Amino acid sequence: MRAFTLDSFDAQPALRDDLPEPDPAANELLVRVRASSVNPVDVFIAAGALNEMAEHEFPVILGRDFAGTVERVGPAVTRYEVGADVFGFLLHANPTVHDGSWAELISVPEDNFVAAKPGNLDFEHAGAAPLAALTALAAFDALAPTKGEAMLVVGAMGGVGSFFVQLAAEAGATVIAPALAEDADYLRGFGVSELTDRNGDVAAAVREAHPEGVEAILDLVSPTPDSSLLKDGGRLASPLGAAGEGVGRFNIMAEPKPANLQRLAELLDAGTLRVPIERSYPFEQAGDALQALPATHTRGKLGLTIA
Repeated sequence: MRAFTLDSFDAQPALRDDLPEPDPAANELLVRVRASSVNPVDVFIAAGALNEMAEHEFPVILGRDFAGTVERVGPAVTRYEVGADVFGFLLHANPTVHDGSWAELISVPEDNFVAAKPGNLDFEHAGAAPLAALTALAAFDALAPTKGEAMLVVGAMGGVGSFFVQLAAEAGATVIAPALAEDADYLRGFGVSELTDRNGDVAAAVREAHPEGVEAILDLVSPTPDSSLLKDGGRLASPLGAAGEGVGRFNIMAEPKPANLQRLAELLDAGTLRVPIERSYPFEQAGDALQALPATHTRGKLGLTIA
């Protein structure tokens, strides 16, 4: 089968056509992957940035998200049948860095990483959602925004940010986002209430508009988030482990449990969450997609069509 792999820390990731098809275990599904997306962790793995954090088992198949169709089921599988459409995401290390979703076929256990695909979404949009959207849901649950609260979202333009601002706006929060002028319509379309110049003094602008501070901050990009912008007792969340410790500090991560994926599917089906895809790449251009994420100003997600 074809898969996009990293074969060593010294190699450039590339598309191969000689990998063996996975043989699903008794409790696993064999899924033909139709679509995926690019996430920052894919860039980190390709660059060897996780070398000292986790053992790598080469060849490493890149990719986390997937949407596809069940092609075969193991004898112990009870919840899925051949032909079912599913979506989910694979952990970057489980326990080694090895399995990924940028492959024509993957095997996944029926009790983790997978759920029924949202019926109202095509494969392209379902395949771009799981990791970023579940991270946004984890942040939403941690910060618990309520009506009228002021919430600063640093990194609102990206995949996680684009999903989170939709959730926060739906909850009635006043969402503040640093942005470029050309991104104003995009962010306001997802519910952002206040925009500050990303290239200006963001902290000063937020303090001027909210002299007593904001109730919550989701910082998706900073190694040291600016907690001085919070009111006393304010809440701060980070997916980078940068939130700190103590009451009101949340270091969040996505968990691909079936219940979480089912919840996400319901939000997507209902239209509460929309999946923004700036561009979708064919499988043959996976390398270009991988390079584009850190090198370009991306609104939402970059998709990858696999089959």
